[in-house]
Amino acid sequence: MRAVLAATASILAMGGGIGTGIAASAPPVPSADQLTAQLRQVLSTGTPDDQRAAALQGGQAAVPTANNIANALNRYGGMVNWSVQNPARNGNRLDAQLAVTIPVFGTKTHDINWVNDGGTWKLSNASACVIATQVAGTDCTV
Repeated sequence: MRAVLAATASILAMGGGIGTGIAASAPPVPSADQLTAQLRQVLSTGTPDDQRAAALQGGQAAVPTANNIANALNRYGGMVNWSVQNPARNGNRLDAQLAVTIPVFGTKTHDINWVNDGGTWKLSNASACVIATQVAGTDCTV
């Protein structure tokens, strides 16, 4: 009986109660540099759309937003520098900040996040819209 109670307590402590199912474990938290590289690939119009879509929560439907961001940032050339900072797991989400530096204006950070989709961290639709509207000053289509 004690073994059954201990096993039940262990299952409940891991979140395995009735009706909860077994959740897929989240992938490891990538470094800020890894997330910056992933975001640079997503925003590179030279990268095939299927590769870019694989890193976006909205998939192919989010690629036009990525293109809008890329085109706006390309207009600024080397004047805008950006990187991802402080990634931290928050349940099934990965929170971070996008630090955008513009000479004379300084650095501003924007809260963004990735979602765990089948064991892969993908930039959330909401974050794609934050980057589009608040950073690039362009339209969000997702």
